[in-house]
Amino acid sequence: MTKQVLFFSLIALLIGSCSTKSRETSIESLNKKRDSLSLIMENIRTEMREIDNNLAILDSTRSFSSVTVIDVTQDTFSHSFKVYGNVKSDKSVIIYPETPGIIEGIYVRGGDKVKKGQLLISLDADIFKATMNEVGTQLDLAETMFQKQSRLWDQKVGSEMDYLQAKMQYESLQNRLESVKRQLEMTEVRAPFSGTIDQISRKVGESAAPGVPILRLVGNGPLSVEMQIPENYITNIKKGEKVKMNFTAIGVKKEGEISQVGDYIDPSSRTFRVSVNLPKIKENQIIKDNMMASVELRDYVAYDAIMIPNKLILQDTKGVNYTYVFINQNESLGIVERRNISLGMSNEKMTEVLDGIKSTDQIINRGIRSVQSGETVKLY
Repeated sequence: MTKQVLFFSLIALLIGSCSTKSRETSIESLNKKRDSLSLIMENIRTEMREIDNNLAILDSTRSFSSVTVIDVTQDTFSHSFKVYGNVKSDKSVIIYPETPGIIEGIYVRGGDKVKKGQLLISLDADIFKATMNEVGTQLDLAETMFQKQSRLWDQKVGSEMDYLQAKMQYESLQNRLESVKRQLEMTEVRAPFSGTIDQISRKVGESAAPGVPILRLVGNGPLSVEMQIPENYITNIKKGEKVKMNFTAIGVKKEGEISQVGDYIDPSSRTFRVSVNLPKIKENQIIKDNMMASVELRDYVAYDAIMIPNKLILQDTKGVNYTYVFINQNESLGIVERRNISLGMSNEKMTEVLDGIKSTDQIINRGIRSVQSGETVKLY
């Protein structure tokens, strides 16, 4: 009945408006009529919505699109990215000989445990031994001559030149003997620290030379995961930040903290170095030098951020991002409302929404791609 009254009122006002059009031409009167018509139309729309809702409840033959809704999430939002890193040990070295020579003896095998200073490999030292004997003989003679010249010099007998020459010869041969001893020591390759022989690269009888590796020694030292990060992340990566590491080769996942952020940008790769120290505990003994790890680093975090699932973000032909919000009308019915939204960062599941929705809104979930703004829908 109310609907009919409003409808006839609208018709009467329209007829009256037409009959008096020639008389009322002022802007003020036209605005008043427009406002009156707008009010009547809004009342009609409200009445129509109420009628539709009541019909939906009473008329079982009338159908509406069914949807589900979810609440907007307000929580800490973070964004991460993944890179690959390599495990590095402070005590994993390739050992080279310090002097050339023929390998005379190898006293360890791969897998052997060795102690610091233990003899690992010896080179042919005959030449150095012969030189040392020769220099030793010359040194004995030079020492005798120096002592004799010293006594004569103390007695004011003999020339100063003879004394200085004997002294110089004696000291020169002392230095030469020390040099030969050092060269002789170089023919013995000893362990720089305690550890395990990982690999032996040469055989007895083969030639060895500086710069040519002869074995690898791995110690029980601290490990770290080192990775190269693109330079555009340098302001977002901080020392102490938590990271997640996945050693896929052995099926081990661990968490850690960034221990070092490099200050140098590699000009060829445009990256900087980031390190994560691994605690020296029994659980980490399975992790080996040069093992690869997938590392997840966090480069963005926002607290009390409003976010929605990625799948509920739509985009129109103009590139505008939007979603559909459910405006509740009663227990089971509601109106679909389009909300244009401004987006922040996205992770694998969620996207931060900077503007366009509130934490109290309900987002249409199931059925979001089959509804239109202004449509009446019902909840499952």
